[in-house]
Amino acid sequence: MKTVIVYYSHSNNTRAAAELLREKLDAKLVELKEEKKGNALQAFFRKSSKLTGKPWEEIRDADRVYLMFPIWAGKSVPAMNAFLRHPLTKFDRKEVYIVTFQASEDRKNSVKVHDFTGNLVRKSGGVIKETYAMQGGNMNVYIGDDAIKERMGKVRWDEL
Repeated sequence: MKTVIVYYSHSNNTRAAAELLREKLDAKLVELKEEKKGNALQAFFRKSSKLTGKPWEEIRDADRVYLMFPIWAGKSVPAMNAFLRHPLTKFDRKEVYIVTFQASEDRKNSVKVHDFTGNLVRKSGGVIKETYAMQGGNMNVYIGDDAIKERMGKVRWDEL
């Protein structure tokens, strides 16, 4: 089964988690990069940023896709919005896993973000298999390798 991890990271928390998961799953990593960095205000209004490259082409042959990104202002980040809304992003019958990080310990907005993201995935033919809400750090704060490993221990890659 071919697995691709599509991620956006601002403070390296999501990047470290994606790299850890890549090692466990022998997956391909695809980092979403923006022409101009998105911000929390754009996230709040569910705006998209302009991405560089063609990350949607990287999932074409995948059977399983992990979407990993931080939550800003209680919403998904502009880079992930851009990826999910791009007309060439197709999840045709792919298994999709959503992994989010947010500063808030209670992770209260994760359900709404997972629903929003999941709806975009389903509109493109994907199947949501699991969602995971992780506590990250405040914006621009890396929580450290040990904390990332502890949080990613909740992701059930051994059963996949």
